[in-house]
Amino acid sequence: MNYKIILSNKNLLIKLSIIFASIVVFFIALNFFSHIGTNRRVFIYPLAGSSKTQKEVRYLASKPVQGKVCLYVDELVLGPSFYRGRPLFTLGTRVEYCFQRDKTLYVGLSKEAALQGNGAVPFTKGAAMLKKNIKKNFTGIKSIELFIDGNFIAD
Repeated sequence: MNYKIILSNKNLLIKLSIIFASIVVFFIALNFFSHIGTNRRVFIYPLAGSSKTQKEVRYLASKPVQGKVCLYVDELVLGPSFYRGRPLFTLGTRVEYCFQRDKTLYVGLSKEAALQGNGAVPFTKGAAMLKKNIKKNFTGIKSIELFIDGNFIAD
């Protein structure tokens, strides 16, 4: 009699293991297939009230109209989406142009980028972090020329 109970417990354990494994495989497949057609990009933003930075991962379109680099720059200038994240530039800053020639990226920002408001980091730190983020995600870019309202900003 005890043998039948032990045997039925083993069968139950096997069935539960199969169900659990199926659920795990389903969620792994769901995660994998939900990101098809996107590129994983890492954004680094400073934290408010701290000297630390925090990474944010976003999945961007793999074939955007404006190009991968320009879409990344647009998203970077928009700012972070996590709590306590500080934007690199004042809110309202727009990317006026963004294009690449050989291994140099030319980025033109609107005049709002020169202002410091709405919790944005100081301009020099924001520009340095912009360049760091771009070079980290696009290794083919060796230099970045930054312009604000049409004026070249030297390092």
